[in-house]
Amino acid sequence: MSDSGYRIKCIRKENNLNQSQFAKSMGISQGNLSEIEMGNSNLRR
Repeated sequence: MSDSGYRIKCIRKENNLNQSQFAKSMGISQGNLSEIEMGNSNLRR
C-alpha cells in the first residue's frame, strides 16, 4: 500500500464510508479507488 493510498483509506474509514460510497463522492469508480488504496494507480503527489 502506498503512503497516499493509506492516507486516503484512513480518511474514508474515518468518515465511515465504504469504497463505493467514497468513490461516488469523488467521481471515480470503486475499482479505481481500490487501485489507489492499494498503490496500483498512477496517482501522483
